Amino acid sequence: MLLFATQAGLFAAELEARGFLRGIGRTILFIIIILVVIGGLIGFSVARKFGQRR
Repeated sequence: MLLFATQAGLFAAELEARGFLRGIGRTILFIIIILVVIGGLIGFSVARKFGQRR
């Protein structure tokens, strides 16, 4: 019975860790997407400014 309780506790801890890591991964992905969009907008703005100077 003690062995079963120990394994159930380890399994619960593993699931909790996976959920935590999944949350961090989702946050990092969201930040990367925001940075890419901001970089694209800045690049487009700079390209328009340099294109008008010609």
